[in-house]
Amino acid sequence: MCERARRVARWAVLTSLLLTALTVSPPAHADARGMSNGFEAAELGAWDRLTGGDGQAGFEIGLGTARSGQGNGYLSATNGWAREGIWASPGQGFRYCTVRFYIKPLNDLSYALRVWTPQARQLMNWERQLTADGDYHLVQVDWLAEEDSINFIEVVFGSNGTPRAARLDDLSVVCAN
Repeated sequence: MCERARRVARWAVLTSLLLTALTVSPPAHADARGMSNGFEAAELGAWDRLTGGDGQAGFEIGLGTARSGQGNGYLSATNGWAREGIWASPGQGFRYCTVRFYIKPLNDLSYALRVWTPQARQLMNWERQLTADGDYHLVQVDWLAEEDSINFIEVVFGSNGTPRAARLDDLSVVCAN
């Protein structure tokens, strides 16, 4: 009888754990759509680079500086600003979006991740500071896209007299309905 009681007790515990896990699990989205760009050769044309002052925005290919693959984005400025940006289209009904990318600061710096509509309406502005520690840091930020709109995603930073530089790699955007 003791063995049967232990089996029943084990079954009851496992069942309650399973039910608890199902109860606290987040709701699943019916569908998701995504894009990625890791600064590799065939993907470089998608990037929009813009600078001001002495800022520089470009790519490093085959230098061993990428987080993965052969290429990464590169931003630098001492008296100016630089940004790398890319268009992403969530698609009809896909509004709950997440952008992920990696950034490696070569100097301590502040940067902003922004998302815009084609009509120049800002949907998200996320600002952070990073300490140069020799590592790539994962950045993951959510935003609510407008219905049936493409979005412009940019990473931007500036400097007023102090050299600043950072590498970017492995950007991805996933939007769900």
